[in-house]
Amino acid sequence: MSSAAVPRWIFALIQFLPLSLFASYAFWHGAPDDARWQQAFQLASVAALVQLAIVLPQRRPASRLVLAANVYLLLGGLAFFAHQWWFLQLYDSLRESAIFIIMLAVGVATTIGSRAGFVAACAPPRRAVVRASVWLVAATAVALVMSVAYRGDRYLAAVYPIIGLAILQRVLVHRLGRLYGPAANDSPKPTPLRGAA
Repeated sequence: MSSAAVPRWIFALIQFLPLSLFASYAFWHGAPDDARWQQAFQLASVAALVQLAIVLPQRRPASRLVLAANVYLLLGGLAFFAHQWWFLQLYDSLRESAIFIIMLAVGVATTIGSRAGFVAACAPPRRAVVRASVWLVAATAVALVMSVAYRGDRYLAAVYPIIGLAILQRVLVHRLGRLYGPAANDSPKPTPLRGAA
């Protein structure tokens, strides 16, 4: 294990920190106004950068769901910092669906182009990883449909679907571990970009 490795429980905890920080800050006093949205995105985007600096060098690949959530936060924060109002209007029109569109794009890209797939499991045979990743991609598509159907309800359109996807990802990795060995969610060797491998 790399000397910079983070204990597993800390690794699991910090993965969702930027997204949790964003939601908590934005909705702490009810529905946020424009200024609070801006502050939430800017604060969470900085937290996402810090998190990626910690997570990506680790031996175990980072959750693709978390990476997608960080991309969502980074794009929103960058748009505010750069005053790209057209992009923020797009985010506003998509509402909760925006994060699932990004998750779906990350899911398809990592399923096709990554050894660890969308489920972030390196040890099992490639075919098993692809099969599990396709299940997770399909579930993400269902979450996207839910976000459209329940637009405006942050729990039904975002919170519960994200929790469901995170649980499904862990179940799929656990199942792969049972079938092919406990190292199913570990990468073979540490590299600077392992989280995106």
